[in-house]
Amino acid sequence: MPDTSPTPRTIISYQSELERQLSRGQLAGQADWAGTIRNLMVLAKEASSSFDFDRAIGYLKSLEEIWDAKGLPEFSLELRFELHQEKGKAYASTGRIDQAIREYQKVLEFCRDAGNLAIKAETFSQIGQLLGKQGDHDRALGYLQRAIGACRRLKDYHGICKALRNIGVVYVELGEFEEAETHYDEAIELAEQLGESLLYADLVNNLGTIMNMRGDPDRALELYRKSLEIYEAENEIRKAAYTENNLAITLAEQGVAEEAFEYFEKAHDTATGINDASLVLIVNINLADLHLKRGTAGKAREHCQFAEDYLKKEGLVNGHLVETKKIAGNIALQEKDFETANRRFDEACEISREIGAQFLEAEVLLERGTLYGAMGRHFDALADLEASYHLFTSLKADGKREETEEVIGSIESLYLQIFDSIAKDVDFKDKYTKGHSDRVASLSLLLAKELGLRTNVLKTIVAAALLHDIGKINIEDSILKKPGKLTDKEFAAIQQHPALGVELLRRKEFPWDIKPLILHHHERYDGCGYPLGLKGEDIPLGARIICIADVFDALTSDRVYRPAFAVEKALAIMNEDTGIAFDAVLLKRFVGLIRAGKADFVINSRTSEAEMYSIWSQCISQNNESPEPAASETSLR
Repeated sequence: MPDTSPTPRTIISYQSELERQLSRGQLAGQADWAGTIRNLMVLAKEASSSFDFDRAIGYLKSLEEIWDAKGLPEFSLELRFELHQEKGKAYASTGRIDQAIREYQKVLEFCRDAGNLAIKAETFSQIGQLLGKQGDHDRALGYLQRAIGACRRLKDYHGICKALRNIGVVYVELGEFEEAETHYDEAIELAEQLGESLLYADLVNNLGTIMNMRGDPDRALELYRKSLEIYEAENEIRKAAYTENNLAITLAEQGVAEEAFEYFEKAHDTATGINDASLVLIVNINLADLHLKRGTAGKAREHCQFAEDYLKKEGLVNGHLVETKKIAGNIALQEKDFETANRRFDEACEISREIGAQFLEAEVLLERGTLYGAMGRHFDALADLEASYHLFTSLKADGKREETEEVIGSIESLYLQIFDSIAKDVDFKDKYTKGHSDRVASLSLLLAKELGLRTNVLKTIVAAALLHDIGKINIEDSILKKPGKLTDKEFAAIQQHPALGVELLRRKEFPWDIKPLILHHHERYDGCGYPLGLKGEDIPLGARIICIADVFDALTSDRVYRPAFAVEKALAIMNEDTGIAFDAVLLKRFVGLIRAGKADFVINSRTSEAEMYSIWSQCISQNNESPEPAASETSLR
């Protein structure tokens, strides 16, 4: 049967004829107008099915304008729904999200009674999905829950599946992966029961994204390939392209760069061919990231600039914009343009907070912390790393498991870089204390492990030991390096260094509770120490341990005012203060490990550049980890 639908030239002739008739005072019959409207709608749908969304929007605008401008009778509800739904889909496909939402809102305005519940349900779901893309997560979840409620009343299980899928997407954006997986599991079960192969593929594809974020790339690849096979069998070109993009991301993260590029290029070609602006944007962001990781900054900048220009033109403020600015910051960082990198990370951080994307915020803070470390802004770096750490920890509680552990591990590594730099700043004040911080940390760790303390407690003690003398940065060199006996005033100045250290760290939070240990490492067991004169077990256990290690290293190291003591002489001096300066039980265990030769590699050693990292790697408890503190951590009696 020949195709009798109008061509674009036919529409032009329709409009020309209408104007001609109106100029002559003639009125077209209702049947003529109805035919014109019907043909415009057919043309719009055909344009959309050919991915020519701008032409479709043009037809739909003509349809609406002709009807309204000529004073024709009001649309039927069905035609109203169809018009605004088609315009909404076309606008969404070209990335004009605000305009798409406005069209769907018009559908709701015409849904006045329960007889239109099915239209309402579908429209709630469409608006929720688009709000999610904009980063308006709370409103998105609200609309999607309304969609589920309407679908349950209608017993529309297909609609429930779609809404559950879209809720899952929002929770992924928020980093709440367990919540997302719960919704996907429910939806997948429904899709299988309904025999909906395409919907099943959509859900499996999105579940692959969750597996990726939870650190299971093999499972993610399996799910992506399963969904891609269905899409290709069903000739779903657009969805296949999105899945190819997902496959490429996963392969890139696994280091399979060439295959990743192949999938990205296929997805990009398809997205360009079907005029899918959203996918073109996503692929450009991912290609920018991959080129950056491969060291081809020029290509990375080209793709990143395309993404940023598009987002700016469309006025979109969402997760894609955060990713784009983060990549731009890393490009600048790679080129050592710290000022630009800092500005980009600042922008990304502000946007992520604005849209409530905590996972993205944590990633940006981690990147900016790395930048500050490279710039030597140690305390700024600590502030960002602390915030990043706590965000990732919070997300872990909500389901971010293995990947978060890896990120937290990388954050610990960055903390160590900064601790290392600060400790060296302290040691630089006095050449006679070179390596002192590392040695105190090693000795403290040996004693803490001898006591069977847990891993997190070991890390707390080591971190505090590494920074225990940080306050000396603010003590005058003339006092620190004085070869003779200190005056009472000078000794009083020295006694301020624990409090000065805590003050330097006052607004900084750490994964480990190190400040009390730094503050109290010069307290004495008899209560005659400083700064607060704490006594006995009121002194934190970690501070009592660091005190012993600190004094032993001071005695066995050359100082400006005397040479090092022999090990046995140092132990004898310390034993005289058993129960006075030192906890008797701790000192006995310490003396035992020293005499057993367990600390021979530490005593009076010149530490290497990598010493801190070597010490940290040994912070693993030999005991089973338990949720409650072990008795030895609070009391050794």
